[in-house]
Amino acid sequence: MEAKMQSESDLSASPPDVPEISRDELRSRLNTPSLTIVDVLPAESYAAEHIPGGINLPFDSIASRARELLPDPNAEIAVYCAKFT
Repeated sequence: MEAKMQSESDLSASPPDVPEISRDELRSRLNTPSLTIVDVLPAESYAAEHIPGGINLPFDSIASRARELLPDPNAEIAVYCAKFT
């Protein structure tokens, strides 16, 4: 299952079949081994600041690197693309 963190600015951008989780839920699950956190911002942004334990998979590299970095297709994934506040 893939989860996407809610954004206050545009909740309508998510396809209806992709579940969303709140910031509070994501924070409470940061140390949950079954959840993979993926930062899709450029490597420079990830290097400057990221969620601890998150994997950097820049948006423009998803097609070429997702299988390498996310080998379990059944894993629960939270994707974020903004500062974690």
